[in-house]
Amino acid sequence: MIAVDWDSCYADGACIEACPTQVFQWYRTEQDVPAIEMANATSEGTGENSMKDARKDYTDKSDPIREHDCTWCMACVSVCPPQAIKVRSV
Repeated sequence: MIAVDWDSCYADGACIEACPTQVFQWYRTEQDVPAIEMANATSEGTGENSMKDARKDYTDKSDPIREHDCTWCMACVSVCPPQAIKVRSV
């Protein structure tokens, strides 16, 4: 299980770049609404998982959309500046 604390995450993209199995992607709503405005709402992300320059603005968040591909290497945890990622096996 991979959890990203979006309140702590400031979207620098380090986890996206560090992950060898491309577990993470940028999350932004299909209506192009910043993530901060999506509290208690649901929507699909854009599916972008390239480097940090692919984010549309600083409200984009890293989403572990393919957590089933995680190999528990902990690279994302070790490079996250605000320590917003938690990984544990289930």
